Amino acid sequence: MAAILVIALAALAGVAIYYAWIFFQRLVFARGEHQRVLSLFSRYVPSPVVEDLLARKDARLFEAREYYATMLCVRIRNFALFAETLSPAETLRYLNEFYTIVGQAVQRHRGMIESLRGDTVMATFGILVEEKFQEERALRASLDIMRVIGAMEARWRDAGRKPITVGMGVNSGKIVAGDSGYKDRREFAVVGNPVAVAARLEAASEDLNAAIIASEETYDVVRELFVGVPTSSIPLRGLRRLQNAYIIRGLTRRAADDRLLTLPSQRAFTETVVRSYENNDTAAVEPDSYIAPEEQQPEHTVDERVAGAAPPPEFGRFSRLDDEATALPEPPPVTGTYEDDQGPPVQLPP
Repeated sequence: MAAILVIALAALAGVAIYYAWIFFQRLVFARGEHQRVLSLFSRYVPSPVVEDLLARKDARLFEAREYYATMLCVRIRNFALFAETLSPAETLRYLNEFYTIVGQAVQRHRGMIESLRGDTVMATFGILVEEKFQEERALRASLDIMRVIGAMEARWRDAGRKPITVGMGVNSGKIVAGDSGYKDRREFAVVGNPVAVAARLEAASEDLNAAIIASEETYDVVRELFVGVPTSSIPLRGLRRLQNAYIIRGLTRRAADDRLLTLPSQRAFTETVVRSYENNDTAAVEPDSYIAPEEQQPEHTVDERVAGAAPPPEFGRFSRLDDEATALPEPPPVTGTYEDDQGPPVQLPP
């Protein structure tokens, strides 16, 4: 009888250990999945928004869904010509600065960066989280970008560098957003005609000598908050329907924004580490590659190479923000505005 009792207790202990192990594995998996989702979506939206999404435990988070959203397309004008005389490292530096300015403005207004493609950034407002003021947030973000770009001109000139100019297109409509791609490459994408219209409006902004062009769908909702100059129906490349649009000059007096915008500190602009390689070995690093002397790879001795003990070359840090260096002091606030009659000149075509 005692033997049977011992066997029964051992069996119960084994079952308990088994289910405890299963529970532990599920807990580890859940935590890993949480971190994976947080890491993925933090590239697009601020971390607090991602935490809010995860707290809902919505199983459809990755599924493609239909939204009514507002798209913002921002592009550096004539960047191919602009970068023609620049080194690849200097070109990358300009792009990182451009991404920082646009990304901070978009996230400040609860937007999401959909893609960074060379000289173009596509952002969206109103997906994943409910957003009743998406049109206003998108236009305020575009005004912030213009203010900071204008204020950055002095910093670039002081450093002996050419300033960049940007154009923007804003449009609202129904889109589909969600996980897309194929088995070896997935990304969160936004698809639909409103995306193409925003990109075409940005392209038309240069011909209209305007910095920001918003479609009628976007502007009608917030016409009391923003000063807009109507354009006649304009044709957009690759689209059949003519588009009614407005050149955004700034905020109306009733919607004046008293917030002080500050220029991003030098530390905010990521300087990507650039290394040169020759014959699969670490070569001499160019002066503009942003690598501190202590980071350079030590030379391998002859004995190490013969013994096969030489380690592979290290790529170092991804960027200069990966260390614990003290941040530079914040620069003074942006004093210039982009409002009402202080906007850029508008020369409408006949």
